Amino acid sequence: MEKKAKAQQPQLKKNYNSPRWSMEIPDCSMPMTLDTYSKCAYNCLYCFAYFQKSHTLDGYIGGGGIRSIDPKKIIHLFESAMKNDRQAVTKTELQFFPYIQNRRIMQWGGLADQFDEWERRHGVTLELLRYFDKIDYPLSFSTKAAWWTQDERYMSLFAKHTHNWHVKISIITADEKKARKIEKGVPSPEERIAAIKRLADLGVHGTLRLRPFILGVSTDFKRLIGMAHEAGADSVTTEFFCMEARANEALKKRYAEMSKVCGFDIHKYYMENSKQHGYKRLNRGIKAPIIHEMREYAHSLGMRFHVSDAFCRECNDACNCCGVPPEWGVSQQGNIGQAIITAREKGEVHFSDIQEGIDKYFSFPWCGAAGYNTGSNKARALNYDTTMAQYLRDNWNTPGKGTSPAKGYGGILRPVGRDENGDIVYKFALKGEEDNGEMEQ
Repeated sequence: MEKKAKAQQPQLKKNYNSPRWSMEIPDCSMPMTLDTYSKCAYNCLYCFAYFQKSHTLDGYIGGGGIRSIDPKKIIHLFESAMKNDRQAVTKTELQFFPYIQNRRIMQWGGLADQFDEWERRHGVTLELLRYFDKIDYPLSFSTKAAWWTQDERYMSLFAKHTHNWHVKISIITADEKKARKIEKGVPSPEERIAAIKRLADLGVHGTLRLRPFILGVSTDFKRLIGMAHEAGADSVTTEFFCMEARANEALKKRYAEMSKVCGFDIHKYYMENSKQHGYKRLNRGIKAPIIHEMREYAHSLGMRFHVSDAFCRECNDACNCCGVPPEWGVSQQGNIGQAIITAREKGEVHFSDIQEGIDKYFSFPWCGAAGYNTGSNKARALNYDTTMAQYLRDNWNTPGKGTSPAKGYGGILRPVGRDENGDIVYKFALKGEEDNGEMEQ
């Protein structure tokens, strides 16, 4: 009967394109991102990928249309990179060569969970894990799944990589009732805490990924951090929930469901307390006191604290905001995250402080960057001959741009002039907590 049931299942199409470059390249220390599956088996109401993908797939959550990466294609990419066989790959794949050759850590699980129910059914992640085990490649995982930490096939591999495989377990609250209403189909907070413990007992570095932090839901963060600490997590990373203001009616209904759990109209609140267009982030004045309290509490337990939120990045213990152990040396100097840390320590930062990492890894064409949203046809035409490295430098030197160091980080980096290379010099100038992210020009 089991064989018959398997035979009736539609064959998994292995044509999903990954890896890709994270849209956070300007400030991310680990921008090469891999996703096993085209969509997620979980139904988290806050999911940012829902907006991005629900228009192009048969519903992002559940339903049909599931695809996966082709493990053979991924293996071919890594093998070709390590041999520097530039003729064996496409121009797009060639973008990743410097990153792979320098053994930079790769993020796994950005738009979908690599250990969810799709994986339990198809095992594509496991197939690739066996390869990455053979080449001893450094990896950082983001997941809400727990079942795989009780599966010897997976855990036997992780046991061999306590030195370079890192796991972030996402939990937004210790309250099981609230979690069940918002993260539908996801294991309970207790199950995920147990997963952290199983990994810690194995010697694997684990991080509590308290993301997204949701007002009215994540208010028990001290209890949650304490539970993760007791389970063996050595770090915490956090970011506040961001709301998609361009939401269609389906997404607005999901926000309405969230509002019932939060105890307030989340759509209205974000529209009133965020100045950005499209992707709404709460202003610094609301977030900073909470993030400071989280940081203080995590440090009191001896845990590292990391912030991926654009506002309060100065509270980050390292350039890397995912909680990867500092001794692994993954915090490459090639991003604004590193610039913020440098400015915090030295008082100011120059583009030359981060330029080496940018030139080393991002020499490929900006308009052809794998998985990167380059916006309009006009933007692509104007930047046709621009490399990603040049684009990042232009971003640095355009203080009025929303993603520039001046505009995107709550006012903590202030342009104070230009250096001998013509690049803007930024001063670390932390303003009062009433700052809403607007820069003084």
